[in-house]
Amino acid sequence: MNANETYWIGKDHNVCEDYAIAEANDVMSYAIVSDGCSASKDVDFGARALAMSAKKYLRLGEVTDFTPEEFGESVIQNAAKVVDIFPYLSFECLDATLLVAWVQNKNLTVYMYGDGLLVHRMKDGINTTHIHLTSNAPDYLSYHLNPLRRQQYDELKDNKKEISVEMTPYHPTPVISKPFEPYVYGCSVEEGDVISVISDGINSFRRSDYTPIPWQELVDEFTAYKNFEGEFVLRRVSAFKRKCLKDGITHSDDISVASIIV
Repeated sequence: MNANETYWIGKDHNVCEDYAIAEANDVMSYAIVSDGCSASKDVDFGARALAMSAKKYLRLGEVTDFTPEEFGESVIQNAAKVVDIFPYLSFECLDATLLVAWVQNKNLTVYMYGDGLLVHRMKDGINTTHIHLTSNAPDYLSYHLNPLRRQQYDELKDNKKEISVEMTPYHPTPVISKPFEPYVYGCSVEEGDVISVISDGINSFRRSDYTPIPWQELVDEFTAYKNFEGEFVLRRVSAFKRKCLKDGITHSDDISVASIIV
């Protein structure tokens, strides 16, 4: 197995507020993506803290001790300790999504907190899960730290979590879920399978004439790897960057991707 990651600043940002981690070892492989909220302060720091907190539980093998809800709660509570260490930070720095995937003993598990994209490439097809909040305001784990912020979020009108699932060889209808319910995906995997988690920056790409590029058209650009040695994700994204420059393609939002090859 191998794992790799990269993140890429959007043209509307002064600092990249996405972060990604991926690692493969003898016990498991994992991929983590965190996307900070541009409306909050210091989220570039917070996204890293959240991803590192999730990494802690994965590397210690403790992730299996929790339900998906308990895992998210433990990750955010652990990450919140940075506010005690750095007093000029507030809990709002942790306003970030969290996508976590890991493979252990030929079994894949994915937890998705907030919006983003999961891609599972297999020999006989591709499964994708795309999550979008109708309010365009993701349900961040950090809202668990402040009852008032959680209440204000819950009171947003017409806010639903739209989950678009396309699974080979069948295509289920879209799923509507309540905010703060993590999306969970799990299955057995085979050698050669590729699992990628991608932030919602994939929705921000536009052609040279400023028409939006649907995320479905970009899946291969980020996950159709030609080989899996070394920094295979970075190579693929670097090639796409060159294509974007040549074709006048831009993206306003940061984007991060982390992938595992079984």
